[in-house]
Amino acid sequence: MRLAYRVSYLLFVGSSHVAAWLAADFRALARASQRWGALVVPLQLPVLVAWCPARAVSLVSFAACRALAPRLS
Repeated sequence: MRLAYRVSYLLFVGSSHVAAWLAADFRALARASQRWGALVVPLQLPVLVAWCPARAVSLVSFAACRALAPRLS
């Protein structure tokens, strides 16, 4: 049980970091739209496609981590 909790915690931290990194890239591309115009949209699509699974893994691992967390009495 402890191992499953640790694995889910590490997966949550890692996937959250990746999702945050991709979200920052998405926002950076949005800010660049003033210079690049419509070229930004095709550049944002791969970032969005990569962000969706990373966010999903983050949410699922958070739920598993929360379910496996030791209870305080």
